[in-house]
Amino acid sequence: MKARKGISAYIAVLFLVGLAVAGGVILYTGLLGSLGSLSTYELPGTISVDAASIGNTTTCFAYIRNLGDESVVINSAYIDGEDATSVSAVTINPDTVQKVRIDGAFVSGTKYGFKVITTDNTQVVFSVKADF
Repeated sequence: MKARKGISAYIAVLFLVGLAVAGGVILYTGLLGSLGSLSTYELPGTISVDAASIGNTTTCFAYIRNLGDESVVINSAYIDGEDATSVSAVTINPDTVQKVRIDGAFVSGTKYGFKVITTDNTQVVFSVKADF
């Protein structure tokens, strides 16, 4: 019988490893390009409540601090999961505190849960007991 000639097993393995590495590099650069554009979305701000009080049967005042790098605008509020009667549309600049008025129906001695939301969907949750 005649001996067959071909490439050695070692060269074939090196060729396949090189092909796999080249394919991985091409895939990595393609994914990096498309995923890089997904990470450029704007992060929501960060807000916190310094103090809050319910002064009468219809009004709560919350002092909200903007801890983020961009201005935020308060646009809605909830009291115990229900829409507040009204909320003052306040713009809060970075590193400042603004007084926000939230209107609803309050009973003295009752604890209420509040959620304040900005236009970029930044949220803060807090509770206040009505003492008037």
